[in-house]
Amino acid sequence: MCDAGTPASLGIRFQVEGRDYALEQCAGCGCAFSAPRPDDDLLRRVYTEGYDYSWFRDHLDAKLQDARQRVREYGPWLGSRVLDFGGGLGYFATAAREAGHESATLDPYVHGQAAAAQADWDSVVALHVLEHSNDPLAMLGGIRARLRPGGTLILAVPNYAGAGYRERGVHWVWAQPPIVHIFHFTARGLTRLLERGGFQVEDIDFHERWDGNYVADVLEVERFRRLGADWARRPWARFAPYRRYIAYRNSQLRFAAMERSLRDHPMDPALRAELQVVARRARDGA
Repeated sequence: MCDAGTPASLGIRFQVEGRDYALEQCAGCGCAFSAPRPDDDLLRRVYTEGYDYSWFRDHLDAKLQDARQRVREYGPWLGSRVLDFGGGLGYFATAAREAGHESATLDPYVHGQAAAAQADWDSVVALHVLEHSNDPLAMLGGIRARLRPGGTLILAVPNYAGAGYRERGVHWVWAQPPIVHIFHFTARGLTRLLERGGFQVEDIDFHERWDGNYVADVLEVERFRRLGADWARRPWARFAPYRRYIAYRNSQLRFAAMERSLRDHPMDPALRAELQVVARRARDGA
């Protein structure tokens, strides 16, 4: 990320498809990453052959509730035209259109989104996308090319310096090494990466979210793991009404856990689950 620090092994190893991976951490910015980085072919197969979007479809209501909350939060930065980059099934774009913005979703693994490939967007929102890339700097280049000069990028990623990582390590809900989440960002590292990619950072913030918060994913992690397992429980998971009911029940419990995290467990905001950065596209030559 910072192109300056020396990486060191964290002593954590994995094996995927017969290949060994390790987690390394940069001494300069504190970011961690999978070594070696998985190649493009493996990632393509993960997201086109091994990634089941049924969980996201069944949790539609919760994902839209989260997206609508984010649209309200991001209001001052969005502008009229908003690109939902890497947005999967398009929850954020849907919420943005509801709020009166022109918005489309661009995701390399979801088809039928060619209209979003145009440039000159006022803002690009990339929610939990950058950590999936094996080349974040190149991904930022693709985002920058789609923004108008002076346009805004809003990034949200798991917070590697947060309480979840500190207390649960690679077992934390948003850790997911070595293939799904390849990079693990600190505010310092992400800031430096954005500067290298032609952006000027304007705001850094930290959040608890319904699908990543201190109560559900640290304090009561075993309870919420059992609740989550009900969604795939056989034989009931074959029936869509059962899955949707479990999804609704679990998401409401998770939203309540998010509120309890904020209300009952005050902490340094920098320890919250999500790292969020707002940056402007620097003008060419700046």
